[in-house]
Amino acid sequence: MKEVARRTGLSVYTLRYYAREGLFQMVERDRCGVYRFTEADMESVYIIECLKGCGMSIREIREFTDWTLAGDATIGRRLALFEEKRALMEEELRKRQEVLDALRYKVWFYRKAVEAGTIDVHDRMAPEDVPEDMRDIRARMSHAERLTRRPQVTFNTGGDEHGA
Repeated sequence: MKEVARRTGLSVYTLRYYAREGLFQMVERDRCGVYRFTEADMESVYIIECLKGCGMSIREIREFTDWTLAGDATIGRRLALFEEKRALMEEELRKRQEVLDALRYKVWFYRKAVEAGTIDVHDRMAPEDVPEDMRDIRARMSHAERLTRRPQVTFNTGGDEHGA
């Protein structure tokens, strides 16, 4: 376990927990009950961590492990599981990329404002002065102008409530 912990970065405690939860059914043990991890077993530890990383519970991972031990009869189930998890992760990555892009844009925006001493610098900036990658992000951020410009304050100077 210590060697597996060293190679994977997982704690011995975590590996023992996985063993107690039945995730290492495929790993051979010697006559003293000590796990003997092969390179293929190391790949299984990596897959367990990937499945945890995409939100699967220990119970769900144990079910996957059972499917693996069942052999070829469960290939379709395993494929469906990985396709589902891949689609979920791709969507999560897409959302996170949007957030990262918005942060990149705001960093650029505020650096320019700091250089100029005012956020009004952006009001005076020609579109071609905005870096191309920032233009793309700004275009995707339909709310960017609303969030980055100073609010226009208007006062009702009389008349009826319809502004007449």
